Amino acid sequence: MKVEIFKFLAEREIFSYARFLGLIGAFLGLTIMSACKAGTPTGAPVKIGLIAPLSGGLAASGEAIQRGMLLAMEEVNREGGVLGRPLALVARDVQNDQAAGVAALRELAGKDSIVAVFGGIFSPVMLAQIDAIHELRIPLINPWGSVTGITKNGRNPNYAFRVSVSDEYADEFLARYAIEITRARRPGIIADTTAWGDSNVAGLNDWLSRLGVAPAGVERFDQGDTNMSRQVDRLRRAGADSLLMVANAPEGAAIVRGMVTLGWKVPVISHWGISGGRFVELAGVDHAEGVFTLQTYSFFGSQSSRGEALTKAYHARFGTRKAEEILAPVGVAHGYDGVHLLARAIRKARTTDGPKVREALERLEPYDGLLKRYAPPFTPERHDALVAADYIMAVWQGGRLVPAPKSRLGK
Repeated sequence: MKVEIFKFLAEREIFSYARFLGLIGAFLGLTIMSACKAGTPTGAPVKIGLIAPLSGGLAASGEAIQRGMLLAMEEVNREGGVLGRPLALVARDVQNDQAAGVAALRELAGKDSIVAVFGGIFSPVMLAQIDAIHELRIPLINPWGSVTGITKNGRNPNYAFRVSVSDEYADEFLARYAIEITRARRPGIIADTTAWGDSNVAGLNDWLSRLGVAPAGVERFDQGDTNMSRQVDRLRRAGADSLLMVANAPEGAAIVRGMVTLGWKVPVISHWGISGGRFVELAGVDHAEGVFTLQTYSFFGSQSSRGEALTKAYHARFGTRKAEEILAPVGVAHGYDGVHLLARAIRKARTTDGPKVREALERLEPYDGLLKRYAPPFTPERHDALVAADYIMAVWQGGRLVPAPKSRLGK
């Protein structure tokens, strides 16, 4: 239409032919500039992998990470993507199966040529993948698994990064919260028998010792156990005045039900595994009431402008309306910030080459994310973006996980 107008004017000698061609060029230039400003990425997608439980009892954790990643990718793609290409997610549903986790990683690397892989709630799976990510030279971004050895793995160069809780700091937070906030003096420890449980039993014992406190006892259980009455009763009879719990949602619910059966009511200070599944549904709303749970982020209460925008986008994309409908909130938050940090690293590296992206992750400039100001997120010596000062304590109230009245530790 615009070309016809120019031709009409030129035919009536209002414009010279040369000027006519100049206007055509200017019009096309403005069109190209407008398209560039819109930032629509083109070309083959840059694929990011996700290996996490997307079905089963802990599906809420994997789905939360996936949703946070998708929302971040939409933002990145609206801004032009990376290297002019859109980000895309390729996911594999893997439970706590180490062999399956390694096989999924190799499949994504070979079939989809992923630039990086995000893990899930199961630390043992990521520990099993450490050899493969270094062999394949693909960065691992860990948005949930907390075992210290995932990032502190002795490798140089190290391809494992974490935007999540590390047991190194979680045990300090949990032990200090029990002693300083709940005023416990003889806490009992109950943890599963996985590498995650081993890591936390050692760390909690260490921190209680530093605080001058001896645990009343230590009890263990296998994942999948549904009756914890014997372990709970032994801690009760040993004089435990509180419970430091390291469990995922199904087993955590069984522990709480066991306490109710015994009529034993003491503060429960839990690692965050119970927030990644159907803890309230399995335990019962009344039985879950008052259980303290480690977190790093909450969609309840006052939000930053970024938090408000993310909440609005989450509701619009996934059909929710209230903060309590954003399940496993830490998974959403960590997946979201993790993608933004990775995108910045790809842009900094100016390539999707794994070794160069890994190096760029260690040298990112400060960034204002959802959880905090990362200043910087990682260094060559530190691959954990969050430390104890970034953690908060939440509590179950009326079936909702909300910030506790005293949500942070003192100085």
